[in-house]
Amino acid sequence: MQPHHLIQIRDLFFRYGLKSMTMDELANQLGCSKKTLYEHYSDKKILVHRVLLGFLDEHREEIKILQMQSRNAIELLIRMAGSGLERLRHLTPTLLFDLQKSYPELWQEMERYRRDEIGRSFKLLIERGQKEGLFRADLDPSVVSLMHLQHTNLMLDPLVLSKLDRPIPQLLRIIQDVFLRGIATPKGLRIWQRTPFPWQQEGDSPQESVPTKELSLK
Repeated sequence: MQPHHLIQIRDLFFRYGLKSMTMDELANQLGCSKKTLYEHYSDKKILVHRVLLGFLDEHREEIKILQMQSRNAIELLIRMAGSGLERLRHLTPTLLFDLQKSYPELWQEMERYRRDEIGRSFKLLIERGQKEGLFRADLDPSVVSLMHLQHTNLMLDPLVLSKLDRPIPQLLRIIQDVFLRGIATPKGLRIWQRTPFPWQQEGDSPQESVPTKELSLK
């Protein structure tokens, strides 16, 4: 199948959930026969796995670009959060619940990615911020990255998301703000308070806008 077919399939999974999108329904939505679909993917689990791997690969490459382009650790933290939020917009509670219940091995694979690769990326971010004088030098980056991972677990727990009466961008903003105030130096906190969040929604109380030069370390 062509790459654009996988994108279509991913969009259907994200929109309707994994359980409700049967192979029959997928074939119907794609305008092909179920036989054609099975010629490329012998069962639905293989197809879901392929979609999930593509989703994680895209995020992996995006993080690499953000690490190279961000001017300091605070900017990188915000941009990584924005990237994660864009991914979370697609990971609805229904999809996450389907993944946990029907595809536990794939759920564990996603958890390993978050724990190992995202955890390692965040540890490097903390070390960078310490070198830049933005994060407290007395903190252990390994411990801080583990704490941050546990905080963001809230964003991937379908039961928690269904009970909290707040939009995900607002939850992410609260989590990031409380967390960073515990690790930032005065210099880092000044940059944090003056840096606009890219996911602010209309009607939010925006933080003070900051010129590009104020994001530098000078």
